[in-house]
Amino acid sequence: MKKITFLLFIFCSLNVLGQKQLKIEIDNPEPRVGQNVTFSINIDFLTDYFKKELDRNIEFTRSIPIYGMQSDDLERVIIFKKAKKYKIGPFDFEFNGKKYTTETIEVNVLPKLPMENGLWLRKTEFDGQQYLILEQLIHNKSNRTSNKNGGYSQTLGGIKPQGKEFAELKEQLTEGIELNNYGSFSNTIRPEGADFLDVGFSYSIKKYKIIFDDDFAGEYLISEKDFENLPEIFEIGEIKLKR
Repeated sequence: MKKITFLLFIFCSLNVLGQKQLKIEIDNPEPRVGQNVTFSINIDFLTDYFKKELDRNIEFTRSIPIYGMQSDDLERVIIFKKAKKYKIGPFDFEFNGKKYTTETIEVNVLPKLPMENGLWLRKTEFDGQQYLILEQLIHNKSNRTSNKNGGYSQTLGGIKPQGKEFAELKEQLTEGIELNNYGSFSNTIRPEGADFLDVGFSYSIKKYKIIFDDDFAGEYLISEKDFENLPEIFEIGEIKLKR
């Protein structure tokens, strides 16, 4: 029995060694229920294959840019419907006689935000990298205007009140800690079951990578002075940064 187990272990190990492992990436390290999350797998080996197989008089360019960005990744938008921790992968497939497998990632999905004015800051970690995620909701106002023909025009969900700006974190927190804002997004959302004329909220999410200097030691507590455009009412809790 021990010999059979040992031989099976060798066979499985050789099978894994014969596969090329591909990296899975998502654009939000800790999304919420209902949010769009871009899920991508690098497939640059396809580019290498096409370049090799095409006539040398044919130039093979990169993928068509979308929103000014170019990528050799297979990308799909996924939406999580329940708050929990998900395990994604591994995905195994074969192309041109060669086996490929992806890594496995875990994604922690949080509940939806309450539909109210507020500011939410949290620290999370994904694939060994620490992040700060800043979210904010600002209640909109109606911009309904009437015209001389008895009609009217109005932005669906309303607009952000004039003079109200989304909060953001400063890039330089303290000596030895910098923030890299690698993704920001804002849109208008409305509560479920809202009527057509009901106003909603302006939503913003900003994602920051936490960059520590090699010689940084100790910890740093996030405070009001690390923000710009803080609202009148907010609560950020106690968030400590350390390597």
